[in-house]
Amino acid sequence: MLSRQYVHELLHVDGDPLVQRRRLRLAERLPGFEAELSELFEDIDDIETALVCADADGVVLFLRVGQAVADDVFGRGLWVGMDWHKQRWSIPGEVVCHAAPVFGSDQRQAATVAILTRSNKASGYAMALARIAARTLNYRVAAEQLGRRSMPIIVARDGPEVTAHRARLAVAERVACGDPGVARSLELAQRLAGRNIPILLIGETGSGKEVFARAVHLLSHRYVGRFVAVNCASVPESLIESELLGYRRGAFTGAAREGYRGRIVQADGGVLFLDEIGDMPLTLQARLLRVLEAGEVTPLGSDEPVKVDIQIISATHRDLEQSVRDGLFREDLYYRLCGMRINLPPLRERSDRRTLLLSVLEEESQGQAAFDAIALEALDRYTWPGNLRELRNTVRVALAFVEEGIVQLEHLPALITGRMPARTLPLGERGVLLAEIEHQRWNISAVARKLGISRSTLYRRMRRLAIVIPANSEQFDDTELDAKH
Repeated sequence: MLSRQYVHELLHVDGDPLVQRRRLRLAERLPGFEAELSELFEDIDDIETALVCADADGVVLFLRVGQAVADDVFGRGLWVGMDWHKQRWSIPGEVVCHAAPVFGSDQRQAATVAILTRSNKASGYAMALARIAARTLNYRVAAEQLGRRSMPIIVARDGPEVTAHRARLAVAERVACGDPGVARSLELAQRLAGRNIPILLIGETGSGKEVFARAVHLLSHRYVGRFVAVNCASVPESLIESELLGYRRGAFTGAAREGYRGRIVQADGGVLFLDEIGDMPLTLQARLLRVLEAGEVTPLGSDEPVKVDIQIISATHRDLEQSVRDGLFREDLYYRLCGMRINLPPLRERSDRRTLLLSVLEEESQGQAAFDAIALEALDRYTWPGNLRELRNTVRVALAFVEEGIVQLEHLPALITGRMPARTLPLGERGVLLAEIEHQRWNISAVARKLGISRSTLYRRMRRLAIVIPANSEQFDDTELDAKH
């Protein structure tokens, strides 16, 4: 779970008889209300958000405020014991506020719960949270009055809004798993996204860069918008400009009759994820820089710019600083994209590797399989050059051979079972990859499938590790077979 940093957490204010009496009266009308409110304070965990609860007369009885909005709330006189109806109008305009009623058993309003957030772009987010909070509190009160105290959590999670909200909050635990470094990086990225600061993810192929970016999208106020991913290495150079910027009707020969909304416009209000940004052509880099600076995009064939509001998350396995020095990447664009650089560790360096193994197995088998102790040890010692992608593919293949729900050593690839002490041997990444290529008799397509990566990515890795295909090797490739037929 992400760490919580709040400057104020006011659940109990001693010495104020008025507040204490009003809380007692509210507890009589709404049994279980305060316990459920405490859980909501834990769930709504954001430094830019405040949660306010007032009784039917508008007296603020409970208040929790994140650091980023402390001055906006306390500095304007909104404290426990103050009149919510009067003080809410003193909150500055840049703070978005949405409130929702909580009803008693007599169907009369007994309380008000309000969400305040610092970002003007989060109106949908604040409204949804206010409704979720009020609905959850109503469920708890109804269950307590019926005498079924185990009911509130079950009923609340049945609602689509509550289910979606709790799922977003659980994303951090699934992505970070048990690695404190990844958890800190995710918390940092969440804060950066709250300020619309561009994020640059650095990591090896298969290390989970897109999964990390999707988690940032879900955990920020941008979740109300779309997550649009573009792999800059997979789109042909002749098409990538129209793919990103879009085009108007008749912009060029072969254009769609109705035109095309580019990926940048599609991501308006959400997150644009630019994977393999280091492979973007120089000509398009200039256009992207203009979008970032002006906050607008001009589709091909049009003179009218379109305003866009997007969070940029880019990712690469390349050394972009070296690419800048080599003249392959624009320096001004690099500093625009690199508001903050976050390095994602390869699987072999993660401290939660064994926990990840068990988690992936549980997901893929739906909890119906387990690892034999020897097989788990072999998997834990393997170096995983294909990272998380290779791990998931390995588990899927192993499950295809399992008959009694136990993944044993014999169900794992020979590369893993034959090299249990791989991390302690001096082979390194080059030796492990070369051994696999030789094992597949230089069948590059077979090696790429085994590692769960594309052939172009494998060729790049081979060039980086100085692995050269022998001139006299009888290399077999799927593309050659396709060409013959």
